[in-house]
Amino acid sequence: MKAAQLPSPLQVTLVRRGLGWAERLRYRWEYRGRLLALLKLVDPKGTTRLTYHERVRIRDYWAQYDISLVSPLWYRLFKALTGRVDPRYIPEELFRVQLEPMLCRRDVAPAYHDKNQLDRVFPDVERPRTILRNIYGNYFDGNYQPVSRELVTELLASSQGPYILKPSISGTGSGHNVARVECSRDGFRIDQTLWSLADVERIYVQDFLFQQVVHQHALLARFHPGSLNTIRVITLRLGGDIQPLAATLRMGNGSHVDNGHAGGLLCGIDLGDGRLTPFACDVHFRRYDRHPITGERFADGTIPAFEAIKDLAVRVHTRMSYFDVVSCDIALLDNGEPCLVEANTFGQGVEPHQFLKGAPLFGDRTDEVLTLIAKRVRLGWNR
Repeated sequence: MKAAQLPSPLQVTLVRRGLGWAERLRYRWEYRGRLLALLKLVDPKGTTRLTYHERVRIRDYWAQYDISLVSPLWYRLFKALTGRVDPRYIPEELFRVQLEPMLCRRDVAPAYHDKNQLDRVFPDVERPRTILRNIYGNYFDGNYQPVSRELVTELLASSQGPYILKPSISGTGSGHNVARVECSRDGFRIDQTLWSLADVERIYVQDFLFQQVVHQHALLARFHPGSLNTIRVITLRLGGDIQPLAATLRMGNGSHVDNGHAGGLLCGIDLGDGRLTPFACDVHFRRYDRHPITGERFADGTIPAFEAIKDLAVRVHTRMSYFDVVSCDIALLDNGEPCLVEANTFGQGVEPHQFLKGAPLFGDRTDEVLTLIAKRVRLGWNR
């Protein structure tokens, strides 16, 4: 029998490039559709236009880094939102397709997105307490000790609930399949419906976990008590130094999750003193001076223990050497201690942060970041 012939390095490279091209094409269609929808909402009459000189300035800025600029419509959107044109603003499409792949190793990113492994990666970091894990179809307790399937319901019923049930690897990026659960020996009560373990397995299949509900700080809970409201801190590693780039308060809006794609709101946070911006926004950039459900004003609000929150984000990033940009979601416990909920390394999203920050994502370090990316592209780094 003739041995199978292995593909040549050239063939592997061509296949990899083809897959990368197809992925980038998919993201272009996805983000271009979102861009057009946002322009209709933000500038319904189409009165915001770029001048000839603004177009040339934007094109020339990106050309110096050998980065092909995506649709200039993104800068119409930025101009409509901020009233000015700054070529350093990062279009979401450009970040996802060309910049983020040169700043973050996406082939290893899924390992850090597995919430069942975060307690091993960050054993000394405050985290929501996990009572039960399903890892590749097998059950383990919070200390990774095997648990018989027959004892799962009893274990959860004997521990202090309620719990948050969610996928450990995928599904939570938009708040989907995150449920609040009350457990008893009769089963799992979700939204007034009693589920069996078989029902949970039928929906979640594998790779999920049960975590105890986090008791958050009253000053964060006041905006929306029905959700765990978190602070997202984006950090940048550049030249061996890690610094926060932007921070936002993420809060629910009628849902038990704070994700913007689940209807949640985002409010900017001043990196210097922890003060909230006078307004929040949703993913469609609609502005809110008060929370629409609780009526809490955003103006003059301040995040408690903000220095400790930023320090935690930097400490987490120091252990994630494959990623130069990391977005940490951090809760603040009722005792004032920050608690890492998750660390995002790909598909991080930059639009709302720039809008709320009122400045480009990388700020005065934009040129340094783009110079680094251009160098990596010339050296043939994998996207």
